[in-house]
Amino acid sequence: MIKALATLAIAGAALAATVPAYAQKVQLTVSSWLPPTHALVADFITPWAKEIEQATDGRVTLRLLPKAVTNPAGHFDAVRDGLVDITFISHSYYPGRFQLTKFAVMPLSGNTAQSRSVAAWDTYEKYLLKADEHKGVRLLGIYTHGPGIAFTTSKSITRVEDFERLKIRVGGGMATDVAKALGVSPIAKPAPESYELLSTGVVDGVFFPAESLVSFKLDSIIKHATTFPGGLYSDTHAVIMNEDAFARLSKQDQDTVLKLSGRHLAELAGKAWDKHDAVARKVMDGGDIQVVKADDALVAAVRERTKGFEQTWLDAAAAKGIDGPAALASFRAELKQLDSQ
Repeated sequence: MIKALATLAIAGAALAATVPAYAQKVQLTVSSWLPPTHALVADFITPWAKEIEQATDGRVTLRLLPKAVTNPAGHFDAVRDGLVDITFISHSYYPGRFQLTKFAVMPLSGNTAQSRSVAAWDTYEKYLLKADEHKGVRLLGIYTHGPGIAFTTSKSITRVEDFERLKIRVGGGMATDVAKALGVSPIAKPAPESYELLSTGVVDGVFFPAESLVSFKLDSIIKHATTFPGGLYSDTHAVIMNEDAFARLSKQDQDTVLKLSGRHLAELAGKAWDKHDAVARKVMDGGDIQVVKADDALVAAVRERTKGFEQTWLDAAAAKGIDGPAALASFRAELKQLDSQ
């Protein structure tokens, strides 16, 4: 009997060893530093996870953790070090680290999150991946939020001089660059802290896409909004994955995840942000917030004060061996094409 059981055990072990890799199930953990109701979680990460599960016949599932594993800026290291398998990061939270991503978020340059996101990924993949800005993790995709708006609590912005000496919460990155160029005192803080900063009077306003007005419940505090054609600024995000976690997947499932990343991921994220921007714009137009559309003089003044950003980026690209002029030309041509569709 003992011999028979031993034989069965060996046979069972041998059978398990021959189970093809594509039949193995892998659960990947996801950490979000934004609430589950936010556009990026509810209408991007969650649907994307379902797509992956369906496309792999249930072999690969994504589990959104009930709370963030660290603060917003700590998420890159959390993925790199294996504390969590997948997350999204805001490049603006890492000063000086992702300078090449700024080509996609220049002032007055993009009307929708979807078009800007797709053009940003296509350009980054073609021209900038070799710079390896995301070294230590696997980059699954890049996307951007919608046109940035200047929201304030007590002062309407109708002239470029109105920006001067205002204390404005920014995430960092291009928003900080724009703030400094306009004479604003930028206060760099993560997005979830915005309500407290505004309600306690620490800041006079925020630079945000429309969506954030609702997502962070700022519509009861914000009294003024100044919009710009193409946005005052934008920000890029990246979806990143732990390299060891990616290696745990079979080759078939790795290919599936990559197929559902890149351009597809950019389009999905952009659509989610545009959807929530549209909802927030209805709130903005409800009458409780004074909305100012920047006139030609204000737009021209912003353009004049920020015109040096392009050369700064070109210099940074050249230092990394990147053909900056070609990348910018490609991005702008695709953005124009996408916006016209």
